[in-house]
Amino acid sequence: MKKQITQIRDIEEIEKHLIQAQSGVICIHLANEKLMQFACNFIYLDKNIYTYLDSTDENYEHIKYGSAGSFSVSSSEKLTGKLKEFTYILSYITINGEIKEVDDSKLKDQIAELYRLKYSPSIKADEYEIMENLKPVILDTNEIKALIEEGI
Repeated sequence: MKKQITQIRDIEEIEKHLIQAQSGVICIHLANEKLMQFACNFIYLDKNIYTYLDSTDENYEHIKYGSAGSFSVSSSEKLTGKLKEFTYILSYITINGEIKEVDDSKLKDQIAELYRLKYSPSIKADEYEIMENLKPVILDTNEIKALIEEGI
């Protein structure tokens, strides 16, 4: 097995991948010393990740706001052709930061509208509703790390 790993430092390229990605995996620290990890859809806005948490989930009451969290997005591509040095490309982005509640009502409305545009553009703005049990959270970014792995 041969592989080459390259770190991406261009924030514009990283942001392009984040805006195009449809889902990722978020990891949140809980007050009971456990981790909650789940796949979710998300919005990337102002270098931060926004998603919704289900307040009816049994772990919701244990979320430790202000603690460290992380979010990851990955994509892969299989390369074909005899002239290619590598047979696959795997890119992944990891964002580390702090989990916080979104309290600002204007920001909540902006997140809801961005979700509608990204995931349900055929629904009119006045008909789009976020279920009451879904609470917006922010992963306030401290570090973004992006890598591309090429291999055989």
